[in-house]
Amino acid sequence: MALKWRVVALFALFTLLSMATGAAVLVANARAAVRAEMDSALTLARAVAGAGVPADALAGLGLRHIRVTAPDGPPAAFMPPPAGEEQAPAWFAALIGVEPQEHRLPTMTLTAEPWDEIAEVWEDLTSLGLAAAGLSAVLLVLAAWAAGRALRPLVLFERGLDRLRAGDFAAPPGAAFLTGGGAPELARIGGRIAALADSLRRADAENRRLGRQLVQVQDRERRELAREIHDELGATLFSLKIDITALRTAASTPEAAERARSALAAVEELHRLSRRILTRLRPEVLDHLPLSEVLREMVAAEQRRQPAVAWDFTAEGDIDGLEEPARLTVYRLIQEGMTNALRHAAPSRIAVGIRRREPEGVEVTVRDDGTGVETDKEKGAGLGLSGMAERVHALGGRLTVADEPGGGTGLRAIIPVSPAAPERLSCAS
Repeated sequence: MALKWRVVALFALFTLLSMATGAAVLVANARAAVRAEMDSALTLARAVAGAGVPADALAGLGLRHIRVTAPDGPPAAFMPPPAGEEQAPAWFAALIGVEPQEHRLPTMTLTAEPWDEIAEVWEDLTSLGLAAAGLSAVLLVLAAWAAGRALRPLVLFERGLDRLRAGDFAAPPGAAFLTGGGAPELARIGGRIAALADSLRRADAENRRLGRQLVQVQDRERRELAREIHDELGATLFSLKIDITALRTAASTPEAAERARSALAAVEELHRLSRRILTRLRPEVLDHLPLSEVLREMVAAEQRRQPAVAWDFTAEGDIDGLEEPARLTVYRLIQEGMTNALRHAAPSRIAVGIRRREPEGVEVTVRDDGTGVETDKEKGAGLGLSGMAERVHALGGRLTVADEPGGGTGLRAIIPVSPAAPERLSCAS
């Protein structure tokens, strides 16, 4: 049960206990009052009868609470209430617990009956109970409103903590309750939550900055390593290829010529391997062509290699003006997304999309209609995407990989276009 309704229920319990206590006091007072009224009425009736008033005349006087009967009539304990005079329920009369009192004279029997007095007590108690119930209902409504208003900051605290857990450290609109207003205790808690959010925001911003610098340093090192491989290893392999070609031409025996051909094939394979390493370290094409053209050609190349798969590529907005880390991240994301789809999902269709979203950044999607996300794939599957998730996170973005509603797998990433882009942590796979 919510705290608000617990408070209201506790208030209702106190109200019921108060009403029950008041009713018990009223019943106790009513019991004494009825007995006193009966004693007074019986005393008056005895005095009038003692003055010589006959039974018929005494009955005609209409003395309240007094019944005049024959002297040989039944005992008062066995006499039922007069018809039409019992207005209170039998259980209430039994609760009052006052029995008729009789006084027998030679010419008549005087019986003091409590029924009229009990009926008056019942009427008064019913009216008072209805008034108390109405007032209690109003008070309960007011208590529920006051409790809801007093505890409303707790709901806002819960929403704020959910935002913090989701990595959103920016204060939402209307969050002034965190620093003041309401109960002092809740205001202090809100102030501490606000301070925690501010500390987390600063720490997250610093982590983003350091992560971005780390990505830039890694990209710079890879670019320098790729340049060294291209300049040093490439030139060496080219010279070696020329020398081996010359040796093969000058070989004096068929065996020497064959060995020279084998060495030349090994050098050519090593040259192809170095080209693949260079592409992994730093796609050189990114330095010469717009990103949209590079991505379109990459998808077209996969289409030529996988003609059985239907390919779709869309690009929206200005994606060619992205900064260096974002350009390389987009390229790697699409590359890894297509590779994972072809390797693990056996799709018949793959859709690649990229579009500029303001002010968040650039959105990358790779969707397929394959077997969907599997959590029991062999070790090593998905390591490329895990690395890309870390890179996207370092750039201040988020990456999700999940099942598509109609089947298949969907990869979606949001990458900020600059360090000042909104910082929101949400990375799941």
